[in-house]
Amino acid sequence: MRLEDYDAILCDLDGCLVSGPRVLPGAAALLARAGARLIVLSNNSTDTPATLSARLAAMGLAVPAGRIVLAGTAALEALAREREVRLCLYGSPALQRHALALGLQLDRQTPSHVLLTRDERFSYGDLRCCVGMLRRGARLLVANPDESHPGPDGDPVPETGSLLAAIRSVLPGLDYTVIGKPEPGLYHHALARLPVGRRRVLAIGDTPATDGAGAARLGFDLLLVGPLSARYPDLAAVWEPAAGAGRSA
Repeated sequence: MRLEDYDAILCDLDGCLVSGPRVLPGAAALLARAGARLIVLSNNSTDTPATLSARLAAMGLAVPAGRIVLAGTAALEALAREREVRLCLYGSPALQRHALALGLQLDRQTPSHVLLTRDERFSYGDLRCCVGMLRRGARLLVANPDESHPGPDGDPVPETGSLLAAIRSVLPGLDYTVIGKPEPGLYHHALARLPVGRRRVLAIGDTPATDGAGAARLGFDLLLVGPLSARYPDLAAVWEPAAGAGRSA
């Protein structure tokens, strides 16, 4: 697989470039070789592009905010384009600030929409309130369906999908809209950041159910890395086989 053959490279974050505070093998080399063709495309729903760019810079990875597309902020931007949205947002302080900057009205009493993201403060009380709002007619948007992502110690980190599962256990017939991967909208949002024209796209990820399914829907070439890949434990093993020798998949 040659990076030079691709006009656009859409790379996942957790499990591909980083794991918690740790930069994964091959991440820096990929960013250097791909340059402006690379977009970080992630189901992350706690950061904004600006906060993630700063966090990556502190880890030694230079990715401008303009080349970062995240499910959480993409969901907020989609809501900001609608009229008369009263939003109950379960999300991080960074997402709360981003919502206000977009001009969204935050309302936990009589919302028209509920946006579920990876809210680390989500409680039993929040679950009960959320169920009530949805039963009274509020529309549910979900930043991503991921139930977990890999943590730096090897343990899975609960994700937005685990909160969704709790809600669906109470409201099993609930209708909702997913914004992030594998839905195609986030991919189109990312490609819009690159020059128009005929493109050959490489999607890089670590999760078949989201990264794999999303790439398949859009006909993109796919590179899977990490524990769920039978071939490549990390990015270094793809283009630097000697560096990956001795690692277990």
